[in-house]
Amino acid sequence: MSNPIMEKNPYFKNAGMRPNQMGQTTEYGFDYVGRYSPQGYREAQADYAAPAGTMTYANAMNRTAVLLGVTLLSGIVTATLFPLSALPPIAVFGSLAAFAAGIVIALRRVIAAPLAVGYAVLEGVSLGALTRYVDVFLPGVALQAVIATAIIVGVTLALHYSGAVRTTPRGMKIALAAVFGAVIFSFVNMGFMWFGKTNMRTDITVMGLPLGVVIGVVMLLVAAYILIGDFEAVQYAVENRAPENFGWTCAVGIVMTILWIYVEVLRLVMILADNR
Repeated sequence: MSNPIMEKNPYFKNAGMRPNQMGQTTEYGFDYVGRYSPQGYREAQADYAAPAGTMTYANAMNRTAVLLGVTLLSGIVTATLFPLSALPPIAVFGSLAAFAAGIVIALRRVIAAPLAVGYAVLEGVSLGALTRYVDVFLPGVALQAVIATAIIVGVTLALHYSGAVRTTPRGMKIALAAVFGAVIFSFVNMGFMWFGKTNMRTDITVMGLPLGVVIGVVMLLVAAYILIGDFEAVQYAVENRAPENFGWTCAVGIVMTILWIYVEVLRLVMILADNR
């Protein structure tokens, strides 16, 4: 698991079943007979009958929806109220403030609602300003990015619930290595652009596609894989009987990954639109 919100807290440490997986695992794999047997169903129902005051899976998902709604609303307000000339500095300072809030959140074991909502507002202001500014010069990219992000997140959640894709420690290490590689590439590319040499994202092609498009697709796959890990981590917290207010911690971790997906989608759509 590589989400900074979910890495260190003990509530996320115990692996277990997803919400739809009723039964036990064996040395040969998952016990599908036990999963669908009446006894397996009753045992699973008892396992997930959380005592009062403990977090539930629905609790975390509902709070995730609240934070996404706050992010979207603050982004729309920012894009609507401020003039175009003010958007770049708002995006920069908003992103720095959101980054600082993210560090504070990562250092806390349990996040209170005001801090979670404040983080969502800062992200919404930053991404709203950025999206609006980009959409002025490349009309249509904002709507495309929002729709594509919603589809990716929806498919990822469906894969998680179906159990078709499961994360593994080795898979997470590979995903994290890919993220570090992409970050290093971004800094190197920024250096080339700064000295006016080249933009490797668009000037270099792989099988006829700009390198930035290839990297963007890979990063989206990595981000979706990590998002599945976030959903699994929430279930681990439920199984560990985390307190109810821990749902905000889970929600912020999921929102961070979803917004990362949005940024990667926006970057990808920008490259494709600019190359038309």
